[in-house]
Amino acid sequence: MAKCLVVYASKYGSTKEVAQAIADGLGADIASAANDPDVRPYDLVVIGSPIYGGDYLEPVKDFLRANKPYLAKRKIAAFITAAAHWQRSPGLTGEEDELLFTQQEYADGLARLSGSDCVDCRGFGGRLIPQDLDDADRGMLEWFYHFLMHEPLQGFDLLDLPSAYRWGEELREVVGG
Repeated sequence: MAKCLVVYASKYGSTKEVAQAIADGLGADIASAANDPDVRPYDLVVIGSPIYGGDYLEPVKDFLRANKPYLAKRKIAAFITAAAHWQRSPGLTGEEDELLFTQQEYADGLARLSGSDCVDCRGFGGRLIPQDLDDADRGMLEWFYHFLMHEPLQGFDLLDLPSAYRWGEELREVVGG
């Protein structure tokens, strides 16, 4: 049976919830990227990050840089969570459209940062509770929603933990678990 690890970074808790659902479906261990877990005992490493300001969280990027030689010898899967609806608004200019990426594009990009072949990548929705945001995140998201989404910042919950669990089960089958 393949030994699996889910490594994640989470700022407000949504990505941690998705990581736990994936780990439960996969039958995997789980660890925060900030704790720099040892990946050497694992056959599959699933890496997850939310998207903030168009980028992955620093603890995940630091984890990937520090473990690239070890990750290159393992199977990798990657996921992202994002507090956005991911539907391109009609009427965007080419420049605006280029600023928007899909969940899948972000998940694929995270996998490429590992330096290993990826068995699968997935994008999951996030949860946005505006009153919980720190000032920097609130300002950035207000700009994002106003400029690119053409609507005011509003809260929502797009977490789909059953889908995350099912993806974990699918990954278990892929790696022979």
